[in-house]
Amino acid sequence: MRGKFVPAAVVLLLAWNSQCFAVNTRHGDAVPLDTHHEVTTVLPLPSAAIRSELTQQLMEVAMTGIHPVFADIWLQLIRRPELAQEPETYYRIYTLLRQFRREWHALDWDSRERFHLKKFNPSAPALSRHEYVLLLHRTDAETYINKLRPHTMSYLDSRRVLLSLLSESRKAPWPELPSVKVKPGEQNTVLPLFRNVLLRNGDLQSGALTDEQMGQPDYDAVTVQAVKHFQQRHGLEADGVIGHRTLKWLRLPPQVRAVILARSILRSDLPQNISSRRYVLVNIPEFRLRVLDKQQEIFSSRVIVGQTQRQTPILSSEISSVVVNPAWHVPESILQKDLVPKLQKDKHFLDKGQFELVDSQGMTVAPEAMVWDGTEENFPYRLRQKPGDHNALGRYKFYLPNNDAIYLHSTSSPAYFNRDLRALSSGCVRVEEADDFARLLLKGSKWNITKLEQMLKEDTTKWLSVPDPVPVYTVYWRSWVDKQGQLQFRDDIYQFDDDADMANTAVMTSLIGQHS
Repeated sequence: MRGKFVPAAVVLLLAWNSQCFAVNTRHGDAVPLDTHHEVTTVLPLPSAAIRSELTQQLMEVAMTGIHPVFADIWLQLIRRPELAQEPETYYRIYTLLRQFRREWHALDWDSRERFHLKKFNPSAPALSRHEYVLLLHRTDAETYINKLRPHTMSYLDSRRVLLSLLSESRKAPWPELPSVKVKPGEQNTVLPLFRNVLLRNGDLQSGALTDEQMGQPDYDAVTVQAVKHFQQRHGLEADGVIGHRTLKWLRLPPQVRAVILARSILRSDLPQNISSRRYVLVNIPEFRLRVLDKQQEIFSSRVIVGQTQRQTPILSSEISSVVVNPAWHVPESILQKDLVPKLQKDKHFLDKGQFELVDSQGMTVAPEAMVWDGTEENFPYRLRQKPGDHNALGRYKFYLPNNDAIYLHSTSSPAYFNRDLRALSSGCVRVEEADDFARLLLKGSKWNITKLEQMLKEDTTKWLSVPDPVPVYTVYWRSWVDKQGQLQFRDDIYQFDDDADMANTAVMTSLIGQHS
C-alpha cells in the first residue's frame, strides 16, 4: 500500500517552496506563514500546551483533505522544525482554524457530509494580531483555545485513537493479504498473516496465543473469536467466516483508517445550536437512528436506508407529525421502475397488494374500468396502497418537510432488519422500533398509549401533531469510538469518500504519521 503512494508523495515534496513557504492550493492563492498583517504588533510565543493543541487540531483537519492549506502548513512545519518556535506560526494556525470552524458550521448540511467547502479563503485572517495577543494573555487562554475543538461526542477518545493509528502506521508495512475464503475449523497457510493483522488492529489480544500457535495454519477458536470481534466493529455479520467484505477491511492500513476517522470527526462536528437540544440522527452507513437529548442518547433503532441507485439524501428537517395507519401514495419513480412491470405480469397484482388506481383528477378507478395499452411509458394512473399491515409503510409514517419526498416510516417486511447490509429502500428510511419511536415523539401530547393502541386496531389514517417538532438530520459518519471505547468502521456505501481522494489524503496522513 505504501509503495503505491510514493509517487504522489514525491510530487508533493517537489511542490514545496522552501524560501517563502508559500504553497499553491487548488482553492486560492499562495498562503505564506509569515503574514504581514499588523506587523507592528509583537506576538508572544504561546504556552507549550497551546502550541500542542493548535498543531494537533491542524493535523486532524489536514488528514481529512477538506482543503490543501492545512496539510501544506503542517508539512512546512515538518520540513522546517524551527517554525515550531516562531510566534507567527501559531497566529497563522489559530486564525486559520478559527475561520475554518466558523465556515464549517455555516455550511449547508449536504455540503458538510460531502466535503464541499467551495468558498473557504485561507488568506483572510479571522482575528487581528492585537486581538490574538489579548487572547493569549487571558488567564483562561488554554480553555479558550480548546473551544476550537470539534463539538463531537467522545472527541478526546477519537483523538486518542487517531494518534494510535498514526503510531501504528510508523511500524512495519501492512501485510499484503491474498484473496482467500476461510471458514472456522478449516486450515490455511495464510492464517498467520491474518492473526498478525488482527493483533495490530487490537482484535486479537496480545498473549492470547503462543508464538507457535500464531504460526499455525489451523483456524482455531481464539482466532475465530478475534475475527468475530473484528466483524462486529465493521458492521459485518459476525459469523467468523473470512470472506470478501471481511478481507477488504483486514487489508486496510492504519493510515487510511486514520483518514476515515478524521473525516468522521469533522463531519460530526455539529453546531452548538444543534448539539444543545433534542434531535434525531440517522447515520446512513451505520444503518441506525438515534435520538439524542443534549448529546445523551435516549433512543436507538436499526434502520434500512436507500439503495446505491436510490440514495437516502443528506438532509436537515424536522418531524412535525406522526401518521398512524398511513396510505402509501406510490412515487412516480417507484411506480414506473417497480410496480408497473409487476402489473404487466400479474393482472391480480392490484388486489393482492391492496392498491387503488387514481386518475389525473384524483378519483379512484376500479381495476376493471382501467384503460391502458399495457406499455410502461403510457400508464395513465397513480397508485395508492390502502392502510393496514400489508402497507409498505407499515403502521407509522414520520412526516418531515423536504424537497425529496423522503420520510421515516415503519415497514410490513421486518425480516430485512436482520441483514448486516441494509441499503435496500428506494430512499426513505425504515425504522425497526417505529412503535417506540412514535411514543417517544408523542410523549406529552393528548395521544396517550391507550388511544394510540386503539388507532392501531383500525385502518383509518390519523395525523397526529408532535407537540414539540424534533429536528432530524441524516448524516454520513463512517467511523467513531463507541460507548465501550471500541473503534467502529462502516462501508462507504454511497462512495462519498472516493478512492482517488482517499489515496491522496492517505499520502499526507502517512507523512504526518511519520512526524507526529
